[in-house]
Amino acid sequence: MRALSTLVALVSLVLTVVLLPVPGGAFFAMVTFGLFLLALVGVIGGMDDQDVRQRHPSLDPTGWRDDAR
Repeated sequence: MRALSTLVALVSLVLTVVLLPVPGGAFFAMVTFGLFLLALVGVIGGMDDQDVRQRHPSLDPTGWRDDAR
């Protein structure tokens, strides 16, 4: 599904650029640019979590809570 969203985003972006210089194409370019934005949100929303894992558990910011017990 992410590949389809990526394909839709790329094709709609290319169509937006192609339609801009065409007389009257600006109206269609707005539609294709909106489609590009929607597909881009789908691609970004489908990405995996890219959090950085903590290497040193002794540097746990909530570790002081465990010592209070």
